[in-house]
Amino acid sequence: MILKKDVYRVVVDFFRTELSSYQSEALAVFEEGKEEEFFERLPREVRKNAFDKAALFFGYTSREFSSLALMAEYAYAAYLKNRRVVFTTQNRTGSTVTCIHTENMLEEEGSALVPFFKGVKRVVSLVPANQWYGFTFTITLPHILGIDVAVLPPLSTQSWEDWLQEGDLVVAFPLFWNYWLRAGNKFAPGVTALSSTAPCKDEIINHLFGAGLAHFAEVYGSSKTGSLAIRTHAGAPFTVLDFWEVSRRTDTPKFKRKSQPEWLMLPDELAFLSDRSIRVLRRKEDCVRVAGVEVYPQEIEQILSKHPAVKNCRVRLMRPDEGKQLKAFVVLKEGYTPAHESIIRTYLSQKLTAYEMPTTFTFGAQLPAAAVGKESDW
Repeated sequence: MILKKDVYRVVVDFFRTELSSYQSEALAVFEEGKEEEFFERLPREVRKNAFDKAALFFGYTSREFSSLALMAEYAYAAYLKNRRVVFTTQNRTGSTVTCIHTENMLEEEGSALVPFFKGVKRVVSLVPANQWYGFTFTITLPHILGIDVAVLPPLSTQSWEDWLQEGDLVVAFPLFWNYWLRAGNKFAPGVTALSSTAPCKDEIINHLFGAGLAHFAEVYGSSKTGSLAIRTHAGAPFTVLDFWEVSRRTDTPKFKRKSQPEWLMLPDELAFLSDRSIRVLRRKEDCVRVAGVEVYPQEIEQILSKHPAVKNCRVRLMRPDEGKQLKAFVVLKEGYTPAHESIIRTYLSQKLTAYEMPTTFTFGAQLPAAAVGKESDW
C-alpha cells in the first residue's frame, strides 16, 4: 500500500522526533538543509534510538545504517515482507505498549475516512508520519485519495493565507492551532483543518472558523485503536466510524474492529447519545501501585495544583529505569522558582501518604509534549 517515498519520510521523522525529545523542545523547528547532512549531525544517542524504533516499526532487527537512503530501502523491504507497521505509545506507568496495524487495517481505516474528506486536493502535514495520527492522515489517506502531500515544520513562518490553497487539508494538533490563532493567521478560501492527539477546545474550533476556515474535523483515536470517531463542529458529539462495532452490554462499553476478534476498552469515560454517537467526558483515573499499594496520580495532581506556587502539574509512575515511586512535573506561577520545592514538599507531606508522595520533582515552563503536541513523559 505505501510507497518507498513514504517509508523514507517515516524514517526521517524518526530522527526528527527523536531529536525533538533529545532537545526537550515541545515544538522543534527542524533545521533546513540536506537530510543526509542532518543525519550526520545527530548525536549518537538520537541515532541509536531512531534505529531501534524504526526497526520495531517496520519489523526488522535493529542495525546501524550509513545513510537515510539505505535505511529506507531496508525498511521498505521489511514492510513489503511483513505488510504491517507497529506504532508505540506509553501508558501512565511509563511502560511502552506496541500496537500492530496490518496493511488491511490501515486501508480499512483510510477508506472509512474518505467520505469526510471528499473535496480535499492536497494534504499539508505538520505532524510526524512515524506516529499513528501522522501516518493515517499524511500517508494512508492521501494514498487512497490519490493526492499529494506537502510537509512543513510545526512552526513554519511563511504567510499561510498566501501559501494555502482551496482544497488543502491541514493536518495538525491543538497546540499548533492555538499557536496559529495567536499569531493572527487567516485561512485561504476552501481550506479544511484537522486536529487530533488531544482534545481541541470548542473555543479554538470556533476561532478557526472565525479566521476563514471552510471545514473542520477532529479525530478521536489512539495508537492502539487508530481512528475511532470523528466530529466536524465545536460542541458536536463524535460519530463512531463505520468499521467499528460497539458493545454496551455492561457499564463499560467495548469497541471492536469488525475485521478483528479483539474487543477493546477505552481509557476515557464516554457518554452515548446513541449507539454511534459519543461524547468524550474525561480520562479514567488510572490506578498504579507503589510498593504494592494502589494510588491515583490524578488525585495527587488535584492536590498539588491547589498549592499557590503551582500553575500546572502532572504526576506519574517512574519508568522502570528510574525507580518504583511517583514523580512530578511542575509548571510554576510567576514569582516562584524551583527553590520553592521544599515548601511544596512540606505542603504535600501534610496531605499525602508516603506511597502517594512524589519522590522527584521536575520544573519547566510548560508541560512536556511530544512532537505532535501530546503530553509525554519527562
